[in-house]
Amino acid sequence: MEWKYKTIEREGFSFLIAENDSDGPHLFWLGSALYYPRVIPDTLAKEFKMTIVDHRGFAKRNLSTPESESTYDLETVLNDFYFFQNQLEIPPCLVLGHSGHGYMALAYAKKYPDLVTKLLLVATGPSHGAPLQERESYFEALASVERKEKHRLLQSKFQTQIQSNPEGLVDFFNLYCVSQDALGFYDLSIDSTTLWEGVKTNKLAFDFLFGKVFVDIKVDDYLSEIKCPITLVLGRYDFQVAPHYTWDPILQRFPGVKKRVMDHCGHLPFYERPEEFLSAIP
Repeated sequence: MEWKYKTIEREGFSFLIAENDSDGPHLFWLGSALYYPRVIPDTLAKEFKMTIVDHRGFAKRNLSTPESESTYDLETVLNDFYFFQNQLEIPPCLVLGHSGHGYMALAYAKKYPDLVTKLLLVATGPSHGAPLQERESYFEALASVERKEKHRLLQSKFQTQIQSNPEGLVDFFNLYCVSQDALGFYDLSIDSTTLWEGVKTNKLAFDFLFGKVFVDIKVDDYLSEIKCPITLVLGRYDFQVAPHYTWDPILQRFPGVKKRVMDHCGHLPFYERPEEFLSAIP
């Protein structure tokens, strides 16, 4: 699948935008416009007219003035997405958020209901707070000896990289993600190093949004107000976020939310199981 890229300047940031050339229905994908096209198989891409947009955590910051947490306030991030959807003339459509970007998609659907016809949350836990603590026991119970050994080796390598760069790792986020391969991919042979090449991040954005805002997020507050159809797609072997079953107490109160747990995949079900993932899209 051919992807076309453009850059949009907004409030001191250069946001990368990726679009494919499919004639299918529109899909607005929130996250990194450099990373996600690398993990979206043609099987999926040809079915939708996709627009993938950076959020401020991935966008190039052009300002010399000091940044602060308010630079990456969730409401500001949502306003960016609203601007892009209008600027790019994307009609009301399916909106997708993967992993922590699922919270962005959830908040976007609540704030701009007229722009979201369906909501797809992929590999997103109930929060990055208490439910996340369950993943350690889940990993211990479900992971094979081989998976545990690979994870141990990757963690050892990552710690060596940190210790070898006392001034700080330039590509900390990318190397951290690679160190999570045994937690994120069902296929233990996958090495995600090349998938992250060239992806730049603003550390403060992730520290604030993923480390604070999404720790305390109350998904109930969003689910109770969103009227469009919502689907959760989760990997049974996803050890990077809270296990799939931590959603169950919440979904008992929201029976209209559909949950699909896919076998033989981890944190990127669209990458490892594209055909099955496609069948789960509302």
